[in-house]
Amino acid sequence: MNKVFFSALLVFAAGALCGGTLYVSPKGNDKNSGSAKAPFATIAHAAKVAAPGDTVKIAPGIYREQITFKKSGKKGAPITFEGVRGSDGSFLTIVEGNGLSLKDWKPAPEIAPNVWKTPLKRRPDLVMMDGKMITFINKLTMALPRMKKIPEGLDESLLWGKFGPGCKRCPGLDLLSLKKDVTIRHRYFGDRRELFWPTIGNVLSGWRDGVFYIRFADGSTPAKHNITASYGSGFYLRGVSYLKFTNLHLRGSRYQFCLSSGSSHNVIDNCLLMHGGARVRIEKGADHNIVQHSILTSGFIRGDLFQLRSRNDMRGGMLYEIFKYIIGTALSDDMGVQNRGRGTIMVGNVFTQGLIGVDANGPECEFAFNTVMKMSSVGVYTGARNSGRYHNNLIVNNGIPIRIHDLRGAHAKRVEYHFNNLIIQAPHEGSLMYVHCESHRWGPDVVNFEPPSPKNRFPVYKKNPPKPVDPGKFFIYHNTFWGGQESEPGFYVGYYSRRFRSVLPFVFINNVIKGCHWWAPWAQDMLAGNLLYGYPSARNQKKLSHPEIKNDNLLIPESMVSAIWNKKNIPGLPDVTLAEKSPAAAIGVDVSRPFTYKGKKYPVLPGFVPGYFKGKKPAAGALQEGESMERFVNMFRKAEKAAQIIKNAK
Repeated sequence: MNKVFFSALLVFAAGALCGGTLYVSPKGNDKNSGSAKAPFATIAHAAKVAAPGDTVKIAPGIYREQITFKKSGKKGAPITFEGVRGSDGSFLTIVEGNGLSLKDWKPAPEIAPNVWKTPLKRRPDLVMMDGKMITFINKLTMALPRMKKIPEGLDESLLWGKFGPGCKRCPGLDLLSLKKDVTIRHRYFGDRRELFWPTIGNVLSGWRDGVFYIRFADGSTPAKHNITASYGSGFYLRGVSYLKFTNLHLRGSRYQFCLSSGSSHNVIDNCLLMHGGARVRIEKGADHNIVQHSILTSGFIRGDLFQLRSRNDMRGGMLYEIFKYIIGTALSDDMGVQNRGRGTIMVGNVFTQGLIGVDANGPECEFAFNTVMKMSSVGVYTGARNSGRYHNNLIVNNGIPIRIHDLRGAHAKRVEYHFNNLIIQAPHEGSLMYVHCESHRWGPDVVNFEPPSPKNRFPVYKKNPPKPVDPGKFFIYHNTFWGGQESEPGFYVGYYSRRFRSVLPFVFINNVIKGCHWWAPWAQDMLAGNLLYGYPSARNQKKLSHPEIKNDNLLIPESMVSAIWNKKNIPGLPDVTLAEKSPAAAIGVDVSRPFTYKGKKYPVLPGFVPGYFKGKKPAAGALQEGESMERFVNMFRKAEKAAQIIKNAK
């Protein structure tokens, strides 16, 4: 399976074929020779000296450096920067941004009790306290004039309010003044309110007009903590190639790795990356880079609260609001990998405790065998300029596991393959797969819409648009979706189909997913070979009785759901191996060969070779008959170990 992908990975990740070894130690000196007995003191100096094929071995310790790499390795002879791991998997080589330790604190009673201030000329990119990232209010919100009356509670308008005339956002200085028992209310939460301060660790900070402010709702003081302000990126790769970084813990910068345009064939391997707006930022023009076997996390002061929004506990939803509208201005300001490069490979990583796992908006991306857990916003996000393959991933308890964004957001060829993924949500909580399209509001498709009318309350696509946008093609097959809210559609594009007066380019086949009345077979290119389960209401049953659903898919009621899977004891995961005589068996379409649906021909789809199933037809879902959960269980255990490493990080 995926022989081309793995062959490419082996070529890109190949170690040095020749070269010497340089050494770096906190006890070294940059005037030394760089030998084992006379090591350098800084990684930056080693990076200047190292030649293609060299390995730079970096001893345990904390290196307070932010480095711009200007020297490349060569194909087959990369320059390798290698740290040290403990026997328990801990990361002993730590690279931390040159944070400015904040001192000279004074009370700020003009703001509120328990608010402190200190002079700081420039606004930081990141603020940390005792090694953890804390909430830092965005500059536009901090610039707003104070309200005459500080609100007793926060609601949607006070967080989401647009900037400009009449902005209703709660200004930054007033956020710092909120009472310690203030609550947040939002339409996502229903009637429930949640306490604000405990969700952010009882600490909030902001910068305005040369002054840095911090508030402790629990009555603590700055003197009890190490508070640092950081600027810039940790490792900045400026147009360099064939560098490899392994067994390093990077933290304390805006981006731990930033790969600029022209940086290619670099490998980030077995690293622990935390803090900042993105752990890895790959810019447009930075092509064919690899992120593999690494741990990527926000390192937030209350990282333990990143979780699904729940009717009983909305703190995960609150962190979404805080990172999007208080730390960010309206855009999500936290992600594991932000990819704009071509041919990026992300394999075997653990993304956990953050807002977005991967923000994929580059062509020819490969995202495989990753575990994505506890993202308050989105696990896997694909954008308008994205194309690639997303497969064999374990995606567990994220606000939205997979979000196909900006469906018609660019004049760009977009082809996505999503297959063999196991998507797990807590029972009765969260959505499953979501398609986003706002092209009637922005992007190149705006000119193609007719304005609202009495007949069409919302804008609809022109019958003969002047500049039609090709949205691409989306193949979603052999995935297993488990859990989620009954009222949320498992996958729904019917509304957009009406808006565009056309069938949308989704090929949705051989999946196991819950059914609901939102299913719209007429809205997509192909809907066949799926097992739709659990639709108890009469409304669901009536809508799902549509001939195009019933004839080409298998629908089973709530009472038969337990017959789909086995029920072995797998701590932390449901057992989704197929039960004997499972209704998911032998209902799918063979995607390893060209196939035809309603007279339309489809090519062989990636990831499967002839004979991948037993019997006459394949089973629906990520696992075939007789296939075990072993790979997903191993990925889950790896994620559990990663969470412990994050917890114990010093």
